[in-house]
Amino acid sequence: MSNASSSVLMLAPALKDYAWGDDRFIQGLLGAVPDGQPMAEAWFGAHPQGPSTLPCHDGDTLLGFLEGEGSTAWLGPAAGMRQGTLPYLAKFLAAARPLSIQVHPDDRQARDGFAREDAQGIARDAPNRCYRDPYAKPEIIIALTEFQALCGFRSDEEIRAALERHDVLRDLAPLCGRGWNGQRELVSHWFSLDRAEVDGRQRALLATLQGLRVRTAAENLLVELAEAAGEQVTADPGLLFALLLAQVRLQPGQGLFLRAGVPHAYLSGAGLEVMGASDNVLRAGLTSKHVAPDELARIVRFAAGGAWRVDGEVDAAGWRVYRTAATEFEVATREMTVHRPVAWRAEGPELLIALAGESEAELLAGEKRVSLRPGSGAFVAHDTLTQLRGVGPVARVRVPL
Repeated sequence: MSNASSSVLMLAPALKDYAWGDDRFIQGLLGAVPDGQPMAEAWFGAHPQGPSTLPCHDGDTLLGFLEGEGSTAWLGPAAGMRQGTLPYLAKFLAAARPLSIQVHPDDRQARDGFAREDAQGIARDAPNRCYRDPYAKPEIIIALTEFQALCGFRSDEEIRAALERHDVLRDLAPLCGRGWNGQRELVSHWFSLDRAEVDGRQRALLATLQGLRVRTAAENLLVELAEAAGEQVTADPGLLFALLLAQVRLQPGQGLFLRAGVPHAYLSGAGLEVMGASDNVLRAGLTSKHVAPDELARIVRFAAGGAWRVDGEVDAAGWRVYRTAATEFEVATREMTVHRPVAWRAEGPELLIALAGESEAELLAGEKRVSLRPGSGAFVAHDTLTQLRGVGPVARVRVPL
């Protein structure tokens, strides 16, 4: 980098107040007084729908900065991965209510689906569009509090037992026991039913569950999801996924990597989420947004499991690295202490994010010295010699070497 003094940019996150958000975690992290309103996400990156702002550059955004003439120097070899901008997005996520059941395509499915919908003349911002760009969207969530999610199918035996417990679902049970073909047939059949029939069955199921003295964990979750979503959820076929998908519970510091095709939903908790910079989300339920059953059947990974828990491995430099199959990003965390500064040269664009309210880190790049405040982030350009010192947990996001 020719100008070391300008190779680090402080970032203010773009805030998202989705209704499912928690009303305290992100506000507390950013030093704001909670006002009772939900704050679901705080984005660090150059995503067009919420680029981070640059407080020291008159309110410019990181997206605008990287779209300038010097983007190749800032991004290095990663400049070609996402048409001259960051190939990843990092965010704080805090959920007080469950998110929708969703799944993401792999690279080939994203390219093919994007080209197909373009050829069909579906506008890229149309609500019935499935593929908004030609990119995959791998994701990892690293828990900052206890975190709960649904991720991947349960075993055939578990699904069959869950269905056989209830008269209104027992006719679906024989479809299990035939591996992924049975799971595909089960989901396709359920989504093909008339919404009135789905509504009737799920209302009857909820009435039965509410009368039981002892319920399974999956049945408890189904009742909780229905209560959180409101009256109309009984006509949403995605509610059944509470019985079909595996429940995952993360402790702080544990990560969950979401592979392409694996159905999942975040239920509650806060974490640092890092993903490929894509908008390709196919929803399967618990949502008022577009659901495309045929396309879901095409890309869903119908197999037991799919949850890939990643605890991270400490490397020689003291970073806990969460290694995944993603080519767009690699995440590492580190608990800084006053006695152990760390130095390295950035290879590709990097983000540094302070993870807790007690963080007091300082970033040095050439002659530039910046404070990494709680809940704040910094963009570090390719080939920047960087030193980090201070106290508190910090995350580092970069393109895998």
